[in-house]
Amino acid sequence: MGLSIKNDAVEMLARDLARRHGTGVTEIIHRALKEKAERDAAGPTLWEKLRPLHEKLRALPDSGPAPDRDFYDELSGERR
Repeated sequence: MGLSIKNDAVEMLARDLARRHGTGVTEIIHRALKEKAERDAAGPTLWEKLRPLHEKLRALPDSGPAPDRDFYDELSGERR
């Protein structure tokens, strides 16, 4: 079986990783794909788990300008 990589950046990355790990390109690609498959099988990523919360927060109305020191001083009764 053959696999043709037609992206120079991908090929260069695969060759560099293989060299740094002291293995062949086929082995380094196999490891990378296996690790990715294992992560995918493990379930949703943290970002996927947090996405509903992120969307809920994004949907909230703007609460106005960011509070500054004067705002907190007024709340605590320390306004000068």
